[in-house]
Amino acid sequence: MKYFQSFRIVGVANSIIYDDGLKSTEAEPKRLVSVHAQMNQYPNVAAGDFATKEADFQGWHERAKVFDIPAKMIPSRISTQTAAALSDPMTKAIPVELDIPVGEIFKAAIKCADGAVKVRGTYEYEIIS
Repeated sequence: MKYFQSFRIVGVANSIIYDDGLKSTEAEPKRLVSVHAQMNQYPNVAAGDFATKEADFQGWHERAKVFDIPAKMIPSRISTQTAAALSDPMTKAIPVELDIPVGEIFKAAIKCADGAVKVRGTYEYEIIS
C-alpha cells in the first residue's frame, strides 16, 4: 500500500532550509518510493514575465545527498490570481526507491541563491517489514 506525507519548505536567501523529513521507526519501517515536488514562481514585473529565482531542490538521507535538481526543472505554480493559478498544478516525481533504516530520516531541502523560493510536495512511501 502507498502512503503519502506532505511537506512545505519556505526558503531563505543564501541558505539551505530542510523540512522535518520522513522518519523510519520500528513500528513503521519505511521505503521511500519517490518525492513529488512543486515550486512557487513569482512574477518578475520588471522583466515582464514570470521568472523562477535561482535555487536547487535537494534530497538527503541522513548526511548523504541523494539528489540535487535545479528548481527551474520542477513545475511551478504561478503565485497570482490568474486563471493559471486556479488550474490544477503539476508536480515533478523524483524516483528514489530507498529503504530507510529504522531510526534514520530522509529530508527534502531547498538551497536558495539571492532570493527566497518556496517548495511543497509529498513523500510517497511504503511500510516494509
